[in-house]
Amino acid sequence: MSDGARVDPGARIDATAQLGEGVRVGVGAVIGAHAVLGPGCRVEPYGVVGPHTALGSGCHVFSFAVVGAAAQDRHTDPDAPHRLVCGADNRFREGVTVSRGTAHGGGETRLGDGNLLMAHSHVGHDCRLGDHNTLANGVSLAGHVEVGDRVTLGGHAGVHQFVRVGDLALVAANAMVSRDVPPYCIAAGDRATARGLNVTGLRRAGLSSEVRGALKRAFRAVLRSPAEHGGRRAAAEARLRDPVPEVAAFAAFVLGARRGVIAPRR
Repeated sequence: MSDGARVDPGARIDATAQLGEGVRVGVGAVIGAHAVLGPGCRVEPYGVVGPHTALGSGCHVFSFAVVGAAAQDRHTDPDAPHRLVCGADNRFREGVTVSRGTAHGGGETRLGDGNLLMAHSHVGHDCRLGDHNTLANGVSLAGHVEVGDRVTLGGHAGVHQFVRVGDLALVAANAMVSRDVPPYCIAAGDRATARGLNVTGLRRAGLSSEVRGALKRAFRAVLRSPAEHGGRRAAAEARLRDPVPEVAAFAAFVLGARRGVIAPRR
C-alpha cells in the first residue's frame, strides 16, 4: 500500500493489494487479493474491487458497485486468477457489476479509458470495451461482447454474448441486440434493427458533412442489400478500399461479423 493512500476505518484491504498515490478507500469498502489501484482512484463506502483486478489512474468506484467479481459462468472456478484490466478515468456508478474473465474466453475482461457505467449496469466476463463509452442505467452486456469507442447504450438495453458493437454506434433504450451493430449506426427494438446513422453522434465527434454523406450511402448500399446469395458481402467488399476511412471501417466491420449484422427496419 502506498503511504499516500487514505483508507477509512472499517475498509478491508487484502495484504497483497497495491494502492497508488492518492487512492481513497471509504468505510466498508473491500479491495481483493492482488488488486492494483492506480494513482488517484477512489472507492466509495461499501464499494468492492475484486481480486486480480487492475484499475488505471483516476478510476472511481461508487457505493455497492462490484468491479472484478468472479465470472457468472457455470464452468469457471470463482477463485481462479482470471483478470479484469481497466484503463484510466473509468466511473462505475452504484450497483454496477463487472466480471473477470474465464479460461475459455482468454482469461481477461478489459475496459479502456474514460468509460461511464451508470447505475446497475453489467459487463459480463471476457468483454472488451474501448474508450469513452456510456452504458446507461441497467444496461447488460453478456459474456464476450465487444464494444468499440464512443458508443452509447441506452437504459436497460441488452446485448447477446459474442455480439460486437462498432465505434460511435447508438443502441436505443430497451433494445435487445442479438447481432452485430456496425459502427456509426443506430440500433433499436426487439430484436434490434438498424434505424439509420447516428447523425448526432457523428456531428459531435466532428465528422464532416462529406463523411456523413459517404456513410449514409454506404449504409444504404450495404445493409439494404439482400443478405442471402452474398449480396451484402459483395456490397461491403466493394467499399473496403473507399477513400473515406470511416466507410472502409464500416465495410470491414460488416465483413468481420460472426453472428451476422442487424438488418435495417423494413
